[in-house]
Amino acid sequence: MPAVHSLVVDTFLQDLRYAARLLIRNPLFTLTAALSLAIGIGATTTIFTVANGLLLRAAAGVADPDRLVDIVRIRRNGGPGIDPMSYQDFQEVRKRAATVQGVYGYQLQLQPASFRVSDAGAERVYPGVVTTNYFQVLGVGAAVGRVLEPADSDEASGSPIVVLSHRFWSRRFNADPTVVGRTVYLNGYPLTVVGVVRSGFLGMSVVAPDVWIPTSMATALNPEMGSRLLTSRAAWLALGARLKPGVSKSQASAEIASIGAALEREFPVKYDVFPPGLASSDVSFVWSAETASPVPAGLRTLVAGFLVLLMAVVSVVLVIACANLAGMLLARGVVRRREIAVRAAIGAGRARVVRQLLTETTLLFALGGIGGLILARAMTSMLVSLLPAFPVPVNVSVPLDGRVVAFSLVLSFAAAVLSGLAPAFRASRTDVSSTLKDEGYVAMDRLRLRSLFVVAQVALSILLVITAGILVRDFERVTSVNRGFDARHVDVASVDLTMAGYTAVTGSSFARQLIERVRAIPGVEAATLSDRQPGPGRMIMGGLTVPDVPPPPGQHYFYPNWGVVDSGYFDTLRIPLIAGRDFGDVDVDGAQPVAILGEAAARRFFPGKSAVGQVVHVHSGVLSAPNTTATPLVIVGVVRDVADGPNMPPSLSLYVPISQRYVPGLTILARTSGPSIAEHIRGLVSSMNPNLPVLGAQTLESAQSGPVETQLRVAAVVAGSVGLIGTLLAAMGIYGVTAYTVARRTREIGIRLSLGADRPDVVGMILRQGMTLVGIGVVIGTACGVGVGRMLAAQRFGVTLPGVTMFVTAAMLFVGIGLAACYAPARRATRIAAMDALRAE
Repeated sequence: MPAVHSLVVDTFLQDLRYAARLLIRNPLFTLTAALSLAIGIGATTTIFTVANGLLLRAAAGVADPDRLVDIVRIRRNGGPGIDPMSYQDFQEVRKRAATVQGVYGYQLQLQPASFRVSDAGAERVYPGVVTTNYFQVLGVGAAVGRVLEPADSDEASGSPIVVLSHRFWSRRFNADPTVVGRTVYLNGYPLTVVGVVRSGFLGMSVVAPDVWIPTSMATALNPEMGSRLLTSRAAWLALGARLKPGVSKSQASAEIASIGAALEREFPVKYDVFPPGLASSDVSFVWSAETASPVPAGLRTLVAGFLVLLMAVVSVVLVIACANLAGMLLARGVVRRREIAVRAAIGAGRARVVRQLLTETTLLFALGGIGGLILARAMTSMLVSLLPAFPVPVNVSVPLDGRVVAFSLVLSFAAAVLSGLAPAFRASRTDVSSTLKDEGYVAMDRLRLRSLFVVAQVALSILLVITAGILVRDFERVTSVNRGFDARHVDVASVDLTMAGYTAVTGSSFARQLIERVRAIPGVEAATLSDRQPGPGRMIMGGLTVPDVPPPPGQHYFYPNWGVVDSGYFDTLRIPLIAGRDFGDVDVDGAQPVAILGEAAARRFFPGKSAVGQVVHVHSGVLSAPNTTATPLVIVGVVRDVADGPNMPPSLSLYVPISQRYVPGLTILARTSGPSIAEHIRGLVSSMNPNLPVLGAQTLESAQSGPVETQLRVAAVVAGSVGLIGTLLAAMGIYGVTAYTVARRTREIGIRLSLGADRPDVVGMILRQGMTLVGIGVVIGTACGVGVGRMLAAQRFGVTLPGVTMFVTAAMLFVGIGLAACYAPARRATRIAAMDALRAE
């Protein structure tokens, strides 16, 4: 048995050495094949690397991550993918669950906070509010000091402590171990640093907190809501747990579902505001335990679908590269038929020849796989660079780990076998007698097979070009769509006055001084304040009633898109004023409350008459009943509507002056005639109050890049890049099969010319053969492109079905490419001399 094993190894090494010598002897073929394969393998490996980092890799730095689960609840009747849970839900699940040990919770959405050490200036940080057993359940220890422990108090303000992330500790404190025991201030609240989390742990979601505080210290971030977060059923936590030994995820999920159903019965969820046609009693949830992942369960399907789209696009390039290589191997098989015949004549069986040829192909793919891994690192960095700047620190890691390397190697081997089998079997079927007699016989089925590969290349390449065209067109459409305001040359920055301890009185005074100074900055054409950037809003003042206009069926009130803005807001964003006036100095606190309506709201509330001077009523309090207190608002103006997002109709919008409705969270909007002043705004705020950090200073165009724009940008760049590569590979394939055909028909063409055939006839003959393949590929590829366009339009990627022009343009492009690729071999055929033709095989 050892002798047999040794023989197999020796034979394999012999094949490998022989294959290496052949590839070294043909450097141009080797380099061309390996490079095309490296691009295809590298592209697919890049997308898998991203999928691995987002969906497959467990959270870094935790103990036994495979035993961790996320506890989630999803609305039965639609709505947001995942609903957060309350602190009381956390307590009930922890008390009732028997299949898990250690239920923990953490704040789902991070809110910025002011972080200050002693008398130093404040900076923005993103604290993570977690339950005291968070680190213990995850098995995460401390690099310095200690982490939060279950023994810490759960009572409100009971544990004024903070734990630093290793990344923040290294950046802010230069990894100084003496930071433990020091007092820091979070939104002005004094906390004691008790430790630094071990390196590598960044949290359990895609956002990475700078510091962690216990749930008992929620008051440090939001004094008004802090106590309610712990005593009410306000939903703000994500829950997770660790499975007990011997318990499966399905068992835990069944128990969690049962607990969730019981909690719904005992503590029914009530919403004051709910979608039209949906009563609050209809709100119910499905609870489950899912595999722990940085991406929330509600977004995994969307992220996975988008990555599948990208993987399908880049896989087409690999298929084209494999088809191109298979065509080249078929041609090499013809050139090497004498060598293969000699090997067969001296006793090499067909299986032995096939194995030798597959070894050569596998070695080629190994070179392509190594090159693909190298390219994947660069391609991954490029793909990540396409993402917009995130407003919060993120926990996204896309390393080339063992799983990625294994994927690349398996992919290379599988592609090698699939690409090399047909050429190897064809080459091994050499007619020994005729080949050794040099009769020049070449089986036409080899030519037909190579032609089939060219048709496939053209079809797949035009499919790539059409897909790229669809995505690029829709990206341009989405980014250039008129949403009702002009974001160009507008800088945006935000401040939260609660971080520096401002009250309604002192905050209003500071806001007035701030906007006056911003307007005085050289190059600023207009500047204003708002409660947020333009776009989807929130119900911040209550429901709305309009005399003689009933609200939507099943509801007591209208729920408009509220906006709290300063004077000059519409001028700054170039939102046209249709009727009435803008807010002014007369609209102060204590004066008659006023408002400005969007155009759609004005038509809805006051059909057939002017809205200016009309009165609407704002209702506050518990909005599930129609008996709340009403405040009249006089309409002083009407403005053009602002769309909530791409492909979204405008909602009913209503604006109120910031001078009559104080909000601590302010967004500065400044239109400039020159370069960006975002950093100038940051310095201005710091000079006015060093304890007030600026949040997200950037251009409004960058800030408005949402999930749809990001998806389309990434998909358009990926599809455009691989579409170009696929087109070049297809052109190579067309040229190769045409040149091969000319070489095989040299004798025939020479005889035709010597007998008086016209050169244009010869050119036409060659072009017809090549363009026939191109035409078949164009028809097939265009038909597939129509199907892909319909499929993309049906998905949630912001894509619309393209018109006929795009398909015709893509088809004409490939007809031109085919003519260019066929013309050079055809011209070469007309220069064949009769003597050369007679000497040809």
